[in-house]
Amino acid sequence: MNKTLAYLLAPLFLFAACEKGAKVQEEIPVHEITLTLIPYGGDTETKTSYDPASQYFLWSEGDAVGIVSSSGSQLKFSIEPEDFGKQHADFDGRGFALVGGTRYYSYYPFYPDYDLDPSAVPIHYDGQIQTGNDSYAHLGGYSYTVAMGTSPVGGQLDFVYRNVGSPHRYGIPVLPGEYSKLTLTIPSNKYIIKGTLNLLAETENEQKTITPTLMDNQFSMGLSETTMVSTGDLRCWAMLPPADLQGDVIQARVQCSDGSEYLASISGRNGPPNYRLVYNFACSVHPSLFIVNSEGGSIQVKLIKRDANLAMTVTPGNDWITAAGISSEGVVTTYNFNVAANTGTERNGTILFTETVSGLSNTVTVRQNKAGSIIGIGGWSTDNHSGQAQ
Repeated sequence: MNKTLAYLLAPLFLFAACEKGAKVQEEIPVHEITLTLIPYGGDTETKTSYDPASQYFLWSEGDAVGIVSSSGSQLKFSIEPEDFGKQHADFDGRGFALVGGTRYYSYYPFYPDYDLDPSAVPIHYDGQIQTGNDSYAHLGGYSYTVAMGTSPVGGQLDFVYRNVGSPHRYGIPVLPGEYSKLTLTIPSNKYIIKGTLNLLAETENEQKTITPTLMDNQFSMGLSETTMVSTGDLRCWAMLPPADLQGDVIQARVQCSDGSEYLASISGRNGPPNYRLVYNFACSVHPSLFIVNSEGGSIQVKLIKRDANLAMTVTPGNDWITAAGISSEGVVTTYNFNVAANTGTERNGTILFTETVSGLSNTVTVRQNKAGSIIGIGGWSTDNHSGQAQ
């Protein structure tokens, strides 16, 4: 869990009477922003910030915040090069004068539209791409934060920024390979893919509440230059909107560059705003075509476990799929199955892998045509992977 705190001290112009008929203008450049991720309780072993040593979100090139008043259009404040990599940023005032008693609002990241409707600031969580295993550099573009403040005596403007969503990390045990995509599926449409924020809301809780414009039961993100050289955890980071997934099962599907896939499942949890979550899947299954011919054939499924002692039950869902053998090496267990010849219509079968402790399961689908050839297993077919079928 994390709590994001930020303070914005706006530069102002003070006018003070000196001698009769004379005025002086004093500019006080004390504009400061501090965006800090502070862990408080659970999952503190996880580093979700840009700086894993300090666990802070640090300003970087291209960062900017937007500030709007209750009666005006927005202003953009860009982070200057001297403040890249820091927790704070200093600005000059650029003529921005505070009006006593006026309400001010701010948000990050800046949306480049000076006609922006502050009651409907657009946000979206699709399009995320992670580059490299266990990388979180992409989170900043989706780390939506909002704040509201008033100008007290002396003209100082204070903001406390609050995260709208939260960083999630998914650890999935896999074999060596190159990975291209992660897809999470839940039973109902609880993932907010696109929505809006009302900066002008009356309360802080209302301000950080997303009004959905697109919801789905799936969330997908790309994996670029993500390669595992040994068996272990593929770690995927995503910035996600609030969602209470208690009682739901999250099905994870990891696509490989060769078109094959890994399947895994885990129990969902409540994910309120600004709450860091870590999901460590107990195991995944990797189905692959082994032998295919017109007399039936064989298939192979590898189970990759986090703990070599994890107990599983394996149940072929059809009498034409039968177990042929099993072997284990460390955390990897290989299951072989025979598929009977088929002379009827095209048919689908299943093999169910169930963890005996949690009761969570992963289902591998087997597809066979009426001639008897296996035409697919898992999420891919022989049509575009003929080199792997015999």
